[in-house]
Amino acid sequence: MKLYGWFGLLLLIAAEVCLFRRIEPFYSWFYCFAWWSYILLADNLVLRLRGRSLICGRRPELWRMLPISVFFWLLFEGYNLALRNWAYADVPSQLWLRWPGYALAFATVLPGVFITADLVEYLMFGGRSRPSASESEELAAPPHTQSSSAWIVFGAAFSAAPLIWPRYFFPALWLGPIFLLDPVLERFGLQSLSLQIAMGARRRIWSLLGAGLACGLMWEFWNFWAASRWTYSVPYFGEWKIFEMPVLGFLGFPPFALECWIFYHLFLRLQRRWRTVPARALLWVAVVLYCALIFRAMDHHTVLNFVSNHYRSLLSCRCIG
Repeated sequence: MKLYGWFGLLLLIAAEVCLFRRIEPFYSWFYCFAWWSYILLADNLVLRLRGRSLICGRRPELWRMLPISVFFWLLFEGYNLALRNWAYADVPSQLWLRWPGYALAFATVLPGVFITADLVEYLMFGGRSRPSASESEELAAPPHTQSSSAWIVFGAAFSAAPLIWPRYFFPALWLGPIFLLDPVLERFGLQSLSLQIAMGARRRIWSLLGAGLACGLMWEFWNFWAASRWTYSVPYFGEWKIFEMPVLGFLGFPPFALECWIFYHLFLRLQRRWRTVPARALLWVAVVLYCALIFRAMDHHTVLNFVSNHYRSLLSCRCIG
């Protein structure tokens, strides 16, 4: 095992122990400690099995992936301002601590899903030479514009429906962007997931679906024990839960992994089209401004309550004592 794998293992053990003893900062930031530990461990396992991994074989890409991951998840937070399907409780009250904490937590989304997908792919299908499940492949022939245009229209309607009728169409959030954005990949010269299905190459799809379910189970398990956590308020089927998540909500995690893959590779291609430095700078300024606006909106509409470190320390001392 590489040194960073051992570090991830020791960090995860320390985080678990400190969580149950309510020792800071692990108690308040357990989710971040757990997920970054898992990313290090899982990547090390992928490296051992495949001979290369995101951290060891594609490290520059990993650094680019982190801010995209934050931006990607905040798109869903933007939707949630209308849906009100989840909220955050016992969030640190200090802004200088809270906003970097948001970013640190949301930066785990894409690396966590992609490393898990690469691991699931090897365990299910084996092989070391072909592109991994998290990577993309170039399109060999021009796209079929008529069929893809129809899917884009359908996806746009499904993506807009949760904002217009949130109570009835909230599940469409986990499907609409797939139909909307997947065909667009072909117009940027990449093989879409739908094209891969048509070609009989379903390895990547199954790997991503499996990774989404696996990550969903870990997200909910670690969130359940954390001091700062999220809770759900889902219409109709919110009574039956596994951890904090309503049972049927777990069906959203597999397609969410497909959305992760589609959005990430589409964003990379879009960024390449903006070749000049001013154009790319403008793109990232827009991303940063959007993230700041959503952070502020989360503070006012999505966070249920704030807790100071002093109050939490006093509570921890009473529990330990």
